[in-house]
Amino acid sequence: MITRDNLQQSTKSAIFDVDFYSDLIETIQDGICVLSSGQITLANCAFCDILGQDREQLIGQEFSQHIVLEYLDLFEHTLDSSFNTEKPPQEIELEFQHSTMNHRWVQIKIKPLVSKQNEAFNVLTLRDITTRKSLVRELELSEQYFKKIVDKLPSIYYRTDAAGRLTKISAHSCEMMGYTMEELIGHPLANFYADPKQRAETLAKILANLGKPIEVESLLRRKNGSTFWVATSAYARTDEVGDFLGIEGMSVDITERKNIETNLREIAIKDQLTLLMNRFGLQDHMEKSLLRAKRQSSQISIIFIDLDKFKYINDSYGHQAGDYYLIEFARRLQRSFRESDLVARIGGDEFVILLDDNTLSESISKLLNRLQDIMQEPFVLCHQNVSFAYSFGNATYPKHGTTVSDLLNYADQQMYLAKKQL
Repeated sequence: MITRDNLQQSTKSAIFDVDFYSDLIETIQDGICVLSSGQITLANCAFCDILGQDREQLIGQEFSQHIVLEYLDLFEHTLDSSFNTEKPPQEIELEFQHSTMNHRWVQIKIKPLVSKQNEAFNVLTLRDITTRKSLVRELELSEQYFKKIVDKLPSIYYRTDAAGRLTKISAHSCEMMGYTMEELIGHPLANFYADPKQRAETLAKILANLGKPIEVESLLRRKNGSTFWVATSAYARTDEVGDFLGIEGMSVDITERKNIETNLREIAIKDQLTLLMNRFGLQDHMEKSLLRAKRQSSQISIIFIDLDKFKYINDSYGHQAGDYYLIEFARRLQRSFRESDLVARIGGDEFVILLDDNTLSESISKLLNRLQDIMQEPFVLCHQNVSFAYSFGNATYPKHGTTVSDLLNYADQQMYLAKKQL
């Protein structure tokens, strides 16, 4: 243990109960030593354990001989400057040589003292942080390993803070987005959506899933302005008390899949001969238009058109010529109505026009007059001038029906009555 003589020698100017402080220093778990001219003049048991030597061996030794060489300059500089500052004890981390030849990491606080006789001492407090350093190193290696894995993934890995700013992102993400790491980290993720509003919708879905991963699809924008679709598995990160920390997720490029889906949808809702919307496409558009009209207490109108002599065209000129006839009729329909109107082919020679803008009856009349003028323009088929004869009926929501089928049936009946009068 610390002897009365050693303690008195190192604290000549102190007036206190030597036995009390001797016992007190021994109970401290951190290593304590006193240096005089760089030599160890006092040491507690914890200090001896750090170096793996007996007190008798340590007293009188140069403290610096226990420091790993590459940290010697740091220690000596800190020791020299400790007397030239009024700041709290200076703190450094060094690597020590243990008696077993193993190295120990130690956190040292240095406090200078000057006695009344103007003798300079340094009181050192040492804490063994070898285990902590080892864990930190393992964590760093684990982070490096994880980063290598993430950077090699052919996908986007990202993490945001609670404010939505990117805090982590994989190298492949930068390649896909066309940005540097510096242009992404620290910036709101919403900035890289094709529509920033979609980020708010996506975030709401993730938060509603209460920390469990959820699949979402988003349209992102590259630095060059081009867009691409990603499918993301993301979840809300929280701390141990449940406070929101941010979002973590991984995304894969699904642009090709979305393009295929779009093409398939186009095939599904478009008439392949005339490239007009087909019955399924018309149904979808009419349902959406009816929902808007109901919300806004407005109207929509449709015109049901049927060719009168299409069978004669097919029988007289052949089916290929009949196809040309239908294609030309579809083109003239599109010319007759506005870009905001939807023209659809719902059967062999049946067409429907959806007027989705509160069109009044007199406006419909004007459009029908325009249609008549355009249909009277000459058309040559198989070296013969042919005409376009048709019948029509129209229906308006909510006057003639409140559903898609109601409106189509009413307009169809009106068209049938018109055809009977021929």
